[in-house]
Amino acid sequence: MTWVRQIDRWFIDRVHVHHLSHRKFALHLLRNEEDAEEVVQEVYARLMALDDWQRIVDPHAFAMQMIRNIAIERFRRADVVRIDRAVVLHEMDAMDDRPWPDQVTFDRAELRRVARAMTALPQRCREALYLRRIDGLPPSRVAEKMGIAVSTVEKHLVKGLRLLQEALKSTDKGEVTRSMDAWSRRRQGEN
Repeated sequence: MTWVRQIDRWFIDRVHVHHLSHRKFALHLLRNEEDAEEVVQEVYARLMALDDWQRIVDPHAFAMQMIRNIAIERFRRADVVRIDRAVVLHEMDAMDDRPWPDQVTFDRAELRRVARAMTALPQRCREALYLRRIDGLPPSRVAEKMGIAVSTVEKHLVKGLRLLQEALKSTDKGEVTRSMDAWSRRRQGEN
């Protein structure tokens, strides 16, 4: 009997085999062996916390991008940055405002979770919420489309939002969301 999970095999076969190049790249960016290893381990921890790791087409490139982004974040948080490090930061295109790959993955997982919760709502609540919150229609237009009074639309919206909130609270968010919350709190505390 084996205790190795699928994600463990994926990590060993597709990510960890590139450990030396991950460390080398992190060391190139950070110029400190301890910091470089810390960044690589943080990347590995984030990868292992992903629910949909199977969707990552190129795990090595994904990890390298995460290393780059964490290095940029560290440069931005640093009180003092040496001139030669500032040049590396400039070379890395620090003005890149695209979301981090791991953030995109977390956000997609959260969106799927909300979509699942929406499908479980009663049909009229779901319809009212969709028209109001997704399509952005005013309550009078929602009432017109649904063929009901505005006060009834408001009741459906209140009930739908309450049920949606309860469903999202009660579902197991999983380790990904808990990890993301912890990273967000840590990042906010360091800023």
